[in-house]
Amino acid sequence: MYYEITQDGAGFLPSESARMDVDGLYIRTLSIAYVLAGASGVLLINGSAALSPFSIIKQVPLVGTPHMLKILQRHEEETAAATAVKKLFTREFPTLKITHESTAADTLLLYTDGNFCTDLAQIAQAEFSIITPPEREKRLAINTLNNLFPPLKFLDVHVDMQFNGEAYLQMPTLQLSQREMKTLANSQSTPFPFKTALKQGLCMGLFNITPRFTNLTKKPANNSARLKELPDTK
Repeated sequence: MYYEITQDGAGFLPSESARMDVDGLYIRTLSIAYVLAGASGVLLINGSAALSPFSIIKQVPLVGTPHMLKILQRHEEETAAATAVKKLFTREFPTLKITHESTAADTLLLYTDGNFCTDLAQIAQAEFSIITPPEREKRLAINTLNNLFPPLKFLDVHVDMQFNGEAYLQMPTLQLSQREMKTLANSQSTPFPFKTALKQGLCMGLFNITPRFTNLTKKPANNSARLKELPDTK
């Protein structure tokens, strides 16, 4: 089985995963992928231009001592992100082997041995053995909001650790509140994409939309007392 990793998510294949019912990981829409290998296993990050390099390097303990980092980039807008990641890893792990290449492919399979495939024919053969995350669309909506809004507040976009080698993990949380995101959206010269993402989040049930009934629960005014105060017009 191949387990899908969605945008800004990560999946881990421990060294013993080859003995499990796991053939590898799958990226449906590739923008930039980071494959980090170490003594304990292989990590795949389905990245984007907004994903924090510091959030990526925080995942290193999962693989143990890293010995290889592969970066596969599809879009030019991810160049700055890839450069920042390489610079950070080179500083922290001077002996680490880093490769960086571009690709025209938009899908990817990562095998348990750390090798990856972008050949459409081979990927098509694996189509019926691909497992998707539970509540996939809701997860995508959360990560879309986390990708759009935290950079406006100069906060890191965190890696969503999705698969641990055996099962999918819990849903990520929103990094900013609905009110913070609305304020940021309204402050943009082009608020449309931000408001569209917020609307999608609302439709997916990410926000508490319980109506407030405070006005209905207030005690009614004492009209009889007020009537007593009125002058007698007879």
